Amino acid sequence: MNTISITELGERTREAQLAPGFRQDTVWHSYLNAIEPIVKRHPEHGKNEFDYGVVNAFMREQENRLSNGEIRPHTFQNYRRGADRLTEMHEKGLLEMTCPGRPSKFVLNDYYEQIIVNFLADRNRHINTREDVKWTARKFFFWLLQRGFENFTNVGAKEIQGFVAHCSDTMRISGVHNIKLYMKHLCDYLFRQKLLSSNFCGLLSFRVNRETRVLPATPWTEIEAVLKIIDRTKPKGKRDYAMILLASVTGLRAIDIVRMKLTDINRQRGEIKIVQSKTEDPVALPLTRDVGMAVKDYILNGRYKCDSDAVFLREKKPYRGFVDAAAIGDIYDNYRRHAGFDRGAFDGKGFYSLRRTVGTSLITSDIPVITAAQILGDRDVRSMKKYIALDEKHLGECALDFSGIDSEVTL
Repeated sequence: MNTISITELGERTREAQLAPGFRQDTVWHSYLNAIEPIVKRHPEHGKNEFDYGVVNAFMREQENRLSNGEIRPHTFQNYRRGADRLTEMHEKGLLEMTCPGRPSKFVLNDYYEQIIVNFLADRNRHINTREDVKWTARKFFFWLLQRGFENFTNVGAKEIQGFVAHCSDTMRISGVHNIKLYMKHLCDYLFRQKLLSSNFCGLLSFRVNRETRVLPATPWTEIEAVLKIIDRTKPKGKRDYAMILLASVTGLRAIDIVRMKLTDINRQRGEIKIVQSKTEDPVALPLTRDVGMAVKDYILNGRYKCDSDAVFLREKKPYRGFVDAAAIGDIYDNYRRHAGFDRGAFDGKGFYSLRRTVGTSLITSDIPVITAAQILGDRDVRSMKKYIALDEKHLGECALDFSGIDSEVTL
Protein backbone atom coordinates (compact mmCIF):
# COMPACT_ATOMS: atom_id res chain seq x y z
CA MET A 1 0.00 0.00 0.00
CA ASN A 2 1.16 3.53 -0.75
CA THR A 3 2.18 5.76 2.17
CA ILE A 4 1.48 9.16 0.66
CA SER A 5 -0.59 12.06 1.90
CA ILE A 6 -4.33 11.89 1.39
CA THR A 7 -4.14 15.07 -0.69
CA GLU A 8 -1.61 13.55 -3.10
CA LEU A 9 -3.64 10.33 -3.24
CA GLY A 10 -6.69 12.36 -4.25
CA GLU A 11 -4.72 14.11 -7.00
CA ARG A 12 -3.36 10.82 -8.33
CA THR A 13 -6.87 9.40 -8.36
CA ARG A 14 -8.08 12.39 -10.36
CA GLU A 15 -5.23 12.12 -12.89
CA ALA A 16 -5.73 8.36 -13.29
CA GLN A 17 -9.29 8.93 -14.48
CA LEU A 18 -7.99 10.71 -17.59
CA ALA A 19 -6.40 7.53 -19.00
CA PRO A 20 -9.65 5.76 -20.01
CA GLY A 21 -10.69 8.73 -22.15
CA PHE A 22 -12.77 10.90 -19.82
CA ARG A 23 -12.80 14.62 -20.59
CA GLN A 24 -11.00 17.05 -18.28
CA ASP A 25 -14.22 18.74 -17.17
CA THR A 26 -15.84 15.37 -16.45
CA VAL A 27 -12.89 14.28 -14.31
CA TRP A 28 -12.81 17.57 -12.41
CA HIS A 29 -16.54 17.39 -11.76
CA SER A 30 -16.12 13.85 -10.40
CA TYR A 31 -13.21 14.91 -8.21
CA LEU A 32 -14.84 18.01 -6.73
CA ASN A 33 -18.17 16.32 -6.02
CA ALA A 34 -17.19 12.79 -5.04
CA ILE A 35 -13.51 12.53 -4.07
CA GLU A 36 -12.48 15.87 -2.59
CA PRO A 37 -15.16 15.73 0.16
CA ILE A 38 -13.62 12.43 1.37
CA VAL A 39 -10.11 13.84 1.11
CA LYS A 40 -11.05 16.88 3.22
CA ARG A 41 -12.72 14.69 5.84
CA HIS A 42 -9.36 13.05 6.73
CA PRO A 43 -7.60 16.09 8.33
CA GLU A 44 -10.84 16.87 10.18
CA HIS A 45 -10.32 13.54 11.96
CA GLY A 46 -6.57 14.08 12.44
CA LYS A 47 -5.57 11.79 9.54
CA ASN A 48 -3.01 12.89 6.96
CA GLU A 49 -2.97 9.56 5.10
CA PHE A 50 -5.73 7.35 3.75
CA ASP A 51 -7.80 5.80 6.54
CA TYR A 52 -10.48 3.12 6.08
CA GLY A 53 -12.31 4.24 9.19
CA VAL A 54 -12.71 7.78 7.88
CA VAL A 55 -13.96 6.54 4.49
CA ASN A 56 -16.43 4.10 6.06
CA ALA A 57 -17.73 6.76 8.47
CA PHE A 58 -18.19 9.17 5.57
CA MET A 59 -20.20 6.60 3.59
CA ARG A 60 -22.37 5.70 6.58
CA GLU A 61 -23.14 9.39 6.94
CA GLN A 62 -24.20 9.53 3.28
CA GLU A 63 -26.36 6.42 3.74
CA ASN A 64 -28.18 8.17 6.59
CA ARG A 65 -28.62 11.30 4.47
CA LEU A 66 -30.04 9.15 1.67
CA SER A 67 -32.47 7.44 4.07
CA ASN A 68 -33.59 10.84 5.40
CA GLY A 69 -34.16 12.21 1.90
CA GLU A 70 -31.37 14.80 2.21
CA ILE A 71 -29.59 13.58 -0.94
CA ARG A 72 -30.74 11.77 -4.06
CA PRO A 73 -29.73 8.20 -4.99
CA HIS A 74 -27.62 9.59 -7.86
CA THR A 75 -25.62 11.74 -5.44
CA PHE A 76 -25.09 8.79 -3.11
CA GLN A 77 -23.83 6.65 -6.00
CA ASN A 78 -21.35 9.39 -6.91
CA TYR A 79 -20.01 9.37 -3.35
CA ARG A 80 -19.75 5.58 -3.39
CA ARG A 81 -17.91 5.67 -6.71
CA GLY A 82 -15.51 8.29 -5.33
CA ALA A 83 -14.84 6.20 -2.21
CA ASP A 84 -14.25 3.08 -4.32
CA ARG A 85 -11.79 4.81 -6.64
CA LEU A 86 -9.88 6.46 -3.80
CA THR A 87 -9.64 3.10 -2.02
CA GLU A 88 -8.53 1.31 -5.18
CA MET A 89 -5.79 3.88 -5.81
CA HIS A 90 -4.61 3.46 -2.22
CA GLU A 91 -4.53 -0.34 -2.42
CA LYS A 92 -3.28 -0.89 -5.97
CA GLY A 93 -1.63 2.35 -7.02
CA LEU A 94 -3.79 2.40 -10.15
CA LEU A 95 -7.41 2.47 -11.31
CA GLU A 96 -8.80 -0.47 -13.24
CA MET A 97 -12.04 1.48 -13.60
CA THR A 98 -14.28 -1.56 -13.55
CA CYS A 99 -17.99 -1.04 -13.30
CA PRO A 100 -18.96 -1.38 -9.61
CA GLY A 101 -21.33 -4.16 -8.70
CA ARG A 102 -24.60 -3.59 -6.95
CA PRO A 103 -24.26 -2.92 -3.22
CA SER A 104 -25.31 -5.79 -0.99
CA LYS A 105 -28.77 -5.61 0.52
CA PHE A 106 -27.30 -7.17 3.65
CA VAL A 107 -25.97 -4.07 5.42
CA LEU A 108 -23.71 -5.02 8.33
CA ASN A 109 -21.92 -3.28 11.18
CA ASP A 110 -18.14 -2.84 11.29
CA TYR A 111 -17.74 -5.91 13.56
CA TYR A 112 -19.23 -8.32 11.03
CA GLU A 113 -17.65 -6.54 8.05
CA GLN A 114 -14.19 -7.10 9.50
CA ILE A 115 -14.94 -10.76 10.22
CA ILE A 116 -15.89 -11.24 6.55
CA VAL A 117 -12.60 -9.65 5.42
CA ASN A 118 -10.60 -11.92 7.72
CA PHE A 119 -12.66 -15.00 6.82
CA LEU A 120 -12.12 -14.55 3.09
CA ALA A 121 -8.38 -14.02 3.64
CA ASP A 122 -8.13 -17.26 5.68
CA ARG A 123 -7.87 -19.50 2.60
CA ASN A 124 -7.66 -19.31 -1.17
CA ARG A 125 -10.87 -19.99 -3.08
CA HIS A 126 -11.96 -19.83 -6.69
CA ILE A 127 -13.47 -16.42 -7.38
CA ASN A 128 -16.94 -17.91 -7.92
CA THR A 129 -16.79 -19.87 -4.67
CA ARG A 130 -15.39 -16.83 -2.89
CA GLU A 131 -18.42 -14.74 -3.86
CA ASP A 132 -20.85 -17.50 -2.82
CA VAL A 133 -19.13 -17.91 0.55
CA LYS A 134 -19.13 -14.15 1.06
CA TRP A 135 -22.85 -13.94 0.23
CA THR A 136 -23.66 -16.73 2.71
CA ALA A 137 -21.69 -15.02 5.48
CA ARG A 138 -23.38 -11.67 4.82
CA LYS A 139 -26.81 -13.29 4.80
CA PHE A 140 -26.12 -15.06 8.11
CA PHE A 141 -24.69 -11.98 9.83
CA PHE A 142 -27.58 -9.83 8.59
CA TRP A 143 -30.01 -12.44 9.97
CA LEU A 144 -28.25 -12.22 13.34
CA LEU A 145 -28.39 -8.42 13.35
CA GLN A 146 -32.13 -8.50 12.70
CA ARG A 147 -32.48 -10.55 15.87
CA GLY A 148 -30.36 -8.27 18.01
CA PHE A 149 -27.01 -10.09 17.88
CA GLU A 150 -24.43 -7.31 17.43
CA ASN A 151 -21.61 -9.85 17.89
CA PHE A 152 -21.10 -13.58 18.59
CA THR A 153 -21.21 -13.35 22.36
CA ASN A 154 -24.50 -15.25 22.71
CA VAL A 155 -24.61 -17.04 19.36
CA GLY A 156 -24.82 -20.84 19.58
CA ALA A 157 -26.47 -23.96 18.19
CA LYS A 158 -29.97 -22.49 18.45
CA GLU A 159 -29.06 -19.56 16.18
CA ILE A 160 -27.19 -21.74 13.66
CA GLN A 161 -30.16 -24.09 13.46
CA GLY A 162 -32.60 -21.17 13.23
CA PHE A 163 -30.74 -19.61 10.32
CA VAL A 164 -30.61 -22.88 8.36
CA ALA A 165 -34.34 -23.40 9.03
CA HIS A 166 -35.02 -19.87 7.79
CA CYS A 167 -33.11 -20.63 4.57
CA SER A 168 -35.03 -23.90 4.15
CA ASP A 169 -38.31 -21.98 4.30
CA THR A 170 -37.27 -19.21 1.90
CA MET A 171 -34.86 -20.80 -0.61
CA ARG A 172 -34.79 -23.53 -3.21
CA ILE A 173 -33.42 -26.88 -2.07
CA SER A 174 -30.25 -26.46 -4.17
CA GLY A 175 -29.60 -23.17 -2.40
CA VAL A 176 -30.02 -24.80 1.01
CA HIS A 177 -27.36 -27.36 0.05
CA ASN A 178 -24.88 -24.56 -0.66
CA ILE A 179 -25.83 -22.68 2.51
CA LYS A 180 -25.13 -25.80 4.57
CA LEU A 181 -21.76 -26.31 2.89
CA TYR A 182 -20.56 -22.74 3.29
CA MET A 183 -21.90 -22.47 6.85
CA LYS A 184 -19.64 -25.40 7.70
CA HIS A 185 -16.65 -23.43 6.45
CA LEU A 186 -17.75 -20.30 8.25
CA CYS A 187 -18.47 -21.98 11.59
CA ASP A 188 -15.16 -23.82 11.45
CA TYR A 189 -13.35 -20.50 10.96
CA LEU A 190 -15.30 -18.80 13.77
CA PHE A 191 -14.52 -21.73 16.09
CA ARG A 192 -10.81 -21.53 15.31
CA GLN A 193 -10.94 -17.81 16.05
CA LYS A 194 -12.62 -18.61 19.39
CA LEU A 195 -15.75 -16.67 18.39
CA LEU A 196 -17.97 -19.76 18.65
CA SER A 197 -17.92 -22.53 21.25
CA SER A 198 -18.09 -25.24 18.57
CA ASN A 199 -17.74 -25.66 14.82
CA PHE A 200 -21.18 -27.32 14.83
CA CYS A 201 -20.01 -29.86 12.26
CA GLY A 202 -22.54 -32.44 13.45
CA LEU A 203 -25.38 -29.95 13.33
CA LEU A 204 -24.51 -29.04 9.73
CA SER A 205 -23.97 -32.60 8.48
CA PHE A 206 -27.57 -33.29 7.49
CA ARG A 207 -28.23 -34.58 3.99
CA VAL A 208 -29.86 -32.38 1.37
CA ASN A 209 -31.33 -34.28 -1.57
CA ARG A 210 -31.11 -31.93 -4.52
CA GLU A 211 -33.41 -32.37 -7.46
CA THR A 212 -31.75 -32.90 -10.83
CA ARG A 213 -33.45 -31.26 -13.77
CA VAL A 214 -32.62 -31.79 -17.42
CA LEU A 215 -32.60 -28.27 -18.82
CA PRO A 216 -33.20 -27.69 -22.53
CA ALA A 217 -30.79 -26.85 -25.30
CA THR A 218 -31.70 -23.94 -27.55
CA PRO A 219 -32.92 -25.09 -30.99
CA TRP A 220 -30.81 -23.79 -33.87
CA THR A 221 -33.90 -22.19 -35.36
CA GLU A 222 -34.15 -19.93 -32.30
CA ILE A 223 -30.43 -19.12 -32.35
CA GLU A 224 -30.66 -18.17 -36.02
CA ALA A 225 -33.72 -15.99 -35.31
CA VAL A 226 -31.84 -14.17 -32.55
CA LEU A 227 -28.73 -13.62 -34.69
CA LYS A 228 -30.88 -12.38 -37.56
CA ILE A 229 -32.39 -9.44 -35.66
CA ILE A 230 -29.05 -8.05 -34.45
CA ASP A 231 -28.14 -4.77 -36.17
CA ARG A 232 -24.59 -5.45 -37.33
CA THR A 233 -24.16 -1.99 -38.83
CA LYS A 234 -23.55 -0.57 -35.34
CA PRO A 235 -20.63 -1.27 -32.96
CA LYS A 236 -22.92 -2.73 -30.30
CA GLY A 237 -24.52 -5.08 -32.83
CA LYS A 238 -21.13 -6.24 -34.12
CA ARG A 239 -20.07 -7.02 -30.56
CA ASP A 240 -23.27 -8.80 -29.55
CA TYR A 241 -23.40 -10.84 -32.77
CA ALA A 242 -19.80 -11.99 -32.27
CA MET A 243 -20.38 -12.96 -28.62
CA ILE A 244 -23.56 -14.93 -29.25
CA LEU A 245 -22.20 -16.66 -32.35
CA LEU A 246 -18.99 -17.51 -30.48
CA ALA A 247 -20.97 -19.21 -27.71
CA SER A 248 -23.27 -20.97 -30.19
CA VAL A 249 -20.39 -22.51 -32.15
CA THR A 250 -17.73 -23.16 -29.50
CA GLY A 251 -19.87 -23.67 -26.38
CA LEU A 252 -17.71 -21.28 -24.38
CA ARG A 253 -19.14 -20.18 -21.04
CA ALA A 254 -20.19 -16.55 -20.70
CA ILE A 255 -17.51 -15.85 -18.08
CA ASP A 256 -14.79 -17.07 -20.46
CA ILE A 257 -16.10 -14.84 -23.24
CA VAL A 258 -16.15 -11.90 -20.83
CA ARG A 259 -12.54 -12.50 -19.82
CA MET A 260 -11.21 -13.29 -23.27
CA LYS A 261 -8.12 -11.22 -24.14
CA LEU A 262 -6.93 -10.05 -27.54
CA THR A 263 -3.84 -12.21 -27.06
CA ASP A 264 -6.04 -15.32 -26.69
CA ILE A 265 -6.87 -15.18 -30.41
CA ASN A 266 -4.29 -16.78 -32.68
CA ARG A 267 -5.24 -15.77 -36.22
CA GLN A 268 -2.31 -17.60 -37.81
CA ARG A 269 -3.33 -20.95 -36.28
CA GLY A 270 -7.03 -20.16 -36.44
CA GLU A 271 -7.77 -20.92 -32.81
CA ILE A 272 -8.79 -19.43 -29.48
CA LYS A 273 -6.73 -20.52 -26.50
CA ILE A 274 -7.91 -19.61 -23.01
CA VAL A 275 -7.67 -20.75 -19.41
CA GLN A 276 -11.21 -21.58 -18.28
CA SER A 277 -12.46 -19.61 -15.31
CA LYS A 278 -14.44 -22.53 -13.85
CA THR A 279 -11.84 -25.29 -14.04
CA GLU A 280 -8.66 -23.22 -14.48
CA ASP A 281 -7.72 -25.68 -17.22
CA PRO A 282 -6.46 -24.48 -20.62
CA VAL A 283 -8.53 -25.22 -23.71
CA ALA A 284 -7.85 -24.52 -27.39
CA LEU A 285 -10.82 -24.23 -29.75
CA PRO A 286 -10.82 -23.89 -33.55
CA LEU A 287 -11.81 -20.47 -34.83
CA THR A 288 -14.33 -21.35 -37.53
CA ARG A 289 -14.66 -19.02 -40.50
CA ASP A 290 -18.02 -17.54 -39.50
CA VAL A 291 -16.93 -16.90 -35.91
CA GLY A 292 -13.56 -15.58 -37.05
CA MET A 293 -15.15 -13.11 -39.47
CA ALA A 294 -17.63 -11.89 -36.84
CA VAL A 295 -14.91 -11.34 -34.21
CA LYS A 296 -12.64 -9.69 -36.78
CA ASP A 297 -15.42 -7.35 -37.92
CA TYR A 298 -16.04 -6.26 -34.34
CA ILE A 299 -12.37 -5.74 -33.44
CA LEU A 300 -11.58 -3.78 -36.61
CA ASN A 301 -14.84 -1.89 -37.15
CA GLY A 302 -16.74 -1.83 -33.86
CA ARG A 303 -14.37 -2.04 -30.92
CA TYR A 304 -13.41 1.24 -29.27
CA LYS A 305 -9.74 2.18 -29.19
CA CYS A 306 -8.51 2.00 -25.60
CA ASP A 307 -5.81 0.44 -23.44
CA SER A 308 -7.97 -2.50 -22.30
CA ASP A 309 -6.87 -5.94 -23.52
CA ALA A 310 -10.37 -7.43 -23.23
CA VAL A 311 -11.84 -8.49 -26.59
CA PHE A 312 -15.39 -7.40 -25.80
CA LEU A 313 -15.90 -3.97 -24.26
CA ARG A 314 -18.73 -2.08 -22.59
CA GLU A 315 -20.45 0.57 -24.69
CA LYS A 316 -19.96 3.40 -22.21
CA LYS A 317 -16.86 5.10 -20.88
CA PRO A 318 -14.59 3.99 -19.42
CA TYR A 319 -14.16 1.43 -22.19
CA ARG A 320 -13.39 -1.75 -20.27
CA GLY A 321 -14.39 -5.39 -20.36
CA PHE A 322 -17.57 -6.55 -18.66
CA VAL A 323 -17.46 -7.07 -14.90
CA ASP A 324 -19.12 -10.48 -14.95
CA ALA A 325 -21.03 -12.96 -17.09
CA ALA A 326 -24.45 -11.61 -16.08
CA ALA A 327 -24.07 -8.76 -18.57
CA ILE A 328 -23.90 -11.14 -21.55
CA GLY A 329 -26.88 -13.06 -20.21
CA ASP A 330 -28.93 -9.87 -20.06
CA ILE A 331 -27.89 -8.94 -23.60
CA TYR A 332 -28.89 -12.37 -24.92
CA ASP A 333 -32.23 -12.34 -23.07
CA ASN A 334 -33.03 -8.94 -24.56
CA TYR A 335 -32.49 -10.19 -28.10
CA ARG A 336 -34.56 -13.28 -27.39
CA ARG A 337 -37.48 -11.11 -26.29
CA HIS A 338 -37.21 -8.99 -29.43
CA ALA A 339 -37.16 -12.20 -31.49
CA GLY A 340 -40.43 -13.27 -29.87
CA PHE A 341 -39.12 -15.88 -27.42
CA ASP A 342 -40.35 -15.42 -23.86
CA ARG A 343 -38.48 -16.58 -20.79
CA GLY A 344 -39.71 -17.91 -17.48
CA ALA A 345 -37.93 -18.14 -14.16
CA PHE A 346 -35.42 -21.04 -14.06
CA ASP A 347 -36.54 -22.30 -17.48
CA GLY A 348 -32.97 -22.99 -18.57
CA LYS A 349 -33.27 -20.90 -21.73
CA GLY A 350 -30.60 -18.35 -20.88
CA PHE A 351 -27.15 -17.86 -22.37
CA TYR A 352 -25.84 -21.14 -20.92
CA SER A 353 -28.37 -23.03 -23.03
CA LEU A 354 -26.12 -22.26 -26.02
CA ARG A 355 -23.45 -24.45 -24.42
CA ARG A 356 -26.02 -27.22 -24.02
CA THR A 357 -26.84 -26.84 -27.72
CA VAL A 358 -23.18 -27.39 -28.65
CA GLY A 359 -22.86 -30.32 -26.24
CA THR A 360 -26.00 -31.99 -27.56
CA SER A 361 -24.87 -31.43 -31.17
CA LEU A 362 -21.57 -33.17 -30.42
CA ILE A 363 -23.30 -36.18 -28.87
CA THR A 364 -25.91 -36.51 -31.63
CA SER A 365 -23.11 -36.34 -34.22
CA ASP A 366 -21.72 -39.62 -32.80
CA ILE A 367 -18.60 -37.90 -31.47
CA PRO A 368 -17.16 -39.98 -28.58
CA VAL A 369 -18.08 -38.71 -25.14
CA ILE A 370 -14.44 -38.25 -24.12
CA THR A 371 -13.75 -36.18 -27.24
CA ALA A 372 -16.88 -34.09 -26.69
CA ALA A 373 -15.82 -33.41 -23.09
CA GLN A 374 -12.38 -32.30 -24.30
CA ILE A 375 -13.90 -29.96 -26.89
CA LEU A 376 -16.09 -28.33 -24.25
CA GLY A 377 -13.23 -28.21 -21.78
CA ASP A 378 -14.98 -30.38 -19.19
CA ARG A 379 -12.60 -32.09 -16.79
CA ASP A 380 -15.01 -34.93 -15.91
CA VAL A 381 -16.74 -36.93 -18.64
CA ARG A 382 -19.68 -37.41 -16.26
CA SER A 383 -20.59 -33.79 -16.99
CA MET A 384 -21.68 -35.01 -20.43
CA LYS A 385 -24.64 -36.90 -18.95
CA LYS A 386 -26.84 -33.83 -19.21
CA TYR A 387 -26.18 -33.64 -22.95
CA ILE A 388 -26.81 -37.36 -23.45
CA ALA A 389 -30.18 -36.89 -21.71
CA LEU A 390 -31.09 -34.38 -24.46
CA ASP A 391 -30.13 -36.79 -27.27
CA GLU A 392 -33.64 -37.86 -28.29
CA LYS A 393 -32.40 -39.71 -31.35
CA HIS A 394 -30.15 -42.19 -29.57
CA LEU A 395 -32.35 -42.42 -26.49
CA GLY A 396 -35.13 -43.48 -28.83
CA GLU A 397 -32.91 -46.23 -30.22
CA CYS A 398 -32.30 -47.47 -26.69
CA ALA A 399 -36.00 -47.64 -25.87
CA LEU A 400 -37.60 -51.10 -25.68
CA ASP A 401 -40.21 -52.10 -28.21
CA PHE A 402 -43.38 -52.97 -26.29
CA SER A 403 -45.29 -54.32 -29.29
CA GLY A 404 -46.81 -57.71 -28.61
CA ILE A 405 -46.88 -57.19 -24.87
CA ASP A 406 -50.37 -57.35 -23.41
CA SER A 407 -51.22 -53.99 -21.84
CA GLU A 408 -53.58 -55.63 -19.36
CA VAL A 409 -52.21 -57.28 -16.27
CA THR A 410 -54.14 -60.13 -14.67
CA LEU A 411 -53.68 -60.61 -10.95
